[in-house]
Amino acid sequence: MRRIGRYLLFVALLSSAFSCKKVIQEKIYVTEDNDTSSQKLPEYVITNYGAKGDGKTDCSVIINNLISRLPASGGTIVIPDGDFLLNSSIIVNRNFVTIRGLNAGLRSNVDVPPSGIIPPGGGSKLLLGTASIAVSVPALPDVNGRKNRVSGLIIKNLLISGGTTTKGTGISVVQDNDGVRIEDFIGINLNTGIYLNAADAAIIRYCWISECRNSIEMPNGIQNMISNCQLGAQPGGITVKLTNQENFIFTANHVYPDGDVNLQVNNSRYGNISSNNFQSYYVGVVELNSSSNNLINGNLTWMKLPGSPGRQLRGQDNDYGVFRINGDYNMVSNNTINCDWAASSADAVTVRSESGLNNRFQNIKISDTRSPRVFLVNSDCEIFNCVPAPKVIQGDASTVYIQY
Repeated sequence: MRRIGRYLLFVALLSSAFSCKKVIQEKIYVTEDNDTSSQKLPEYVITNYGAKGDGKTDCSVIINNLISRLPASGGTIVIPDGDFLLNSSIIVNRNFVTIRGLNAGLRSNVDVPPSGIIPPGGGSKLLLGTASIAVSVPALPDVNGRKNRVSGLIIKNLLISGGTTTKGTGISVVQDNDGVRIEDFIGINLNTGIYLNAADAAIIRYCWISECRNSIEMPNGIQNMISNCQLGAQPGGITVKLTNQENFIFTANHVYPDGDVNLQVNNSRYGNISSNNFQSYYVGVVELNSSSNNLINGNLTWMKLPGSPGRQLRGQDNDYGVFRINGDYNMVSNNTINCDWAASSADAVTVRSESGLNNRFQNIKISDTRSPRVFLVNSDCEIFNCVPAPKVIQGDASTVYIQY
């Protein structure tokens, strides 16, 4: 029994030793892999280098000098609380740059700012002076005959304002780019909040860009996502304009009035437009132009009566439509469309799809179906469980397929 006991004790100690050795080895591995000085990226707080958040002192030269000091592996430029004036654009011409504020502050012109702060106030703010763009990624020259790309740009927790008048662009990325992240960004009093060209796998989320002429414009991209944002535009503007996009997602956004169009999608395919709340005063809330194989699902749309009912058609005729679908093989399903039609719009169309092949509409709940032309479509459309057959008018001589 003693020998067996000693043997079991020896096995236990040996097992414990191996176990401890394993823990020690894992700890050393983590330390060696993640806690070396080579893994630490520089972080520059701009006020430590002379920038003043007084709304009067140009800070663009200081910020650009700090960006030029970042290594190829990148780093962070920190914008603390204050009003940091830009008379020239912040130029990002390298990879893995983060421009981070401490917080975006108050989000609207109607919010009362703290004393001595340029409205909307509080938080980390870049204020356009004579600069036309706050943060710019311009077109860069090719390297060794290869097309250049800018990767890993992050902008977050920051407010960009055009000042007391509407002017300029908050973020403009012209160069081909990969993995851009724009989060918790507020854009106010700008002509365009975000312009993002040739983006691959960009994510724009948790942003508030609602007091600009146009919120977001994105031409030429693939696998991009806009989610959980609050967006708006001014009369004559387009809140979100997507052109030449593939495999895009536009989801869980709240789109306010007062832009002429809430969402315009041009020459794009394989997009998912879902679970958004659209509000507008005008027809043409959602427009798909020459766009195919897209899904528009589970959205709530409310076309409100504007202060001037005559502007509800914004100069268009009664055929224009609240939803305009032009393209092939688009699916519009399980949407709710509430329309407060003015008396002058008694003959107006809610859904129009006169161009394209095999567009399908199903389970669309429309609150106001007084018009004799709720749907204006061509013969290649399929309509399931939307409105009674007499409310569907075909724009050509063929018969529309309708099922209940």
